[in-house]
Amino acid sequence: MKSTRLTSILGSNLIACALTIGSLASTQFASAQSPTPLAEANIPFAFQTGSQTLPAGTYRINRQSNHLILLRGPGQASGFVQTYDTTKNHPADHGTIVFDRVGDKYFLRQIWTAGSADGIECPKSRAEKESLLASTTQAPGSTVLALNVVPKH
Repeated sequence: MKSTRLTSILGSNLIACALTIGSLASTQFASAQSPTPLAEANIPFAFQTGSQTLPAGTYRINRQSNHLILLRGPGQASGFVQTYDTTKNHPADHGTIVFDRVGDKYFLRQIWTAGSADGIECPKSRAEKESLLASTTQAPGSTVLALNVVPKH
């Protein structure tokens, strides 16, 4: 009798555990399917993110998770970018996207939304580090472009 009751309790607990795990997994999947749009930016030059080069054009920037954004650009151009959080002393007056420039190459560096002191930053890629080491003729600089707010549907 005790063995049947114990088996029943264990079976119920296993079912509850499986349902909980399934629920959590489907929540994560659903959140991954509905990214949060941050903004749009018209980028007039080709640029690099991580190991990929993306062409000039208008890009929609979507937050996929806390540390991952998706850039969708002209045609089939798109790329995932790993990020980390950064802050300023004062909130940004306007939304901006910042690029590091080394010679004639541009590397995505930061994204700031209007009214917030919190932003996101991209780690320097291997290509950017190599460009910085190889660049002896021109000092690195940065280029700041405006972000356009994406209307909420």
